[in-house]
Amino acid sequence: MIKYLGIDYGSSKIGLALANSRDLLSLPYKILSEEIFFSNIHQIIEEEEINEIVIGYPMNMSNHETQQTEKTKIFIEKLKNVINLLIHQEDERMTSIMGGKLQRQFGGKVSKDDDASAASIILDSFLKRLYVK
Repeated sequence: MIKYLGIDYGSSKIGLALANSRDLLSLPYKILSEEIFFSNIHQIIEEEEINEIVIGYPMNMSNHETQQTEKTKIFIEKLKNVINLLIHQEDERMTSIMGGKLQRQFGGKVSKDDDASAASIILDSFLKRLYVK
């Protein structure tokens, strides 16, 4: 069984989600600042027994890179320098909007952008693409 950490990288917050290859169900986990994320990434990987990472890769609707794409690339390189796990990139277009819609459907409070829910949607998209045929 492979355990995954999903990441929705944002300039002010990083949303995290967890999933595994057995259940194929992703769940929101935490929202951290970048500083706290890098201070705790080894502990998270160890405690949650993470094998691989899935990071949302931002592109605009025309399939072009954006300013956030460049920031995400820098984040990915920084992460590669501190961990030794396989890192996957997953298209993250529309994930924040989808996260808000899901929260409304289940009666939850909707924040302007729920990064942990977005990370869960990114991870879910990856799992479905990889495992569901």
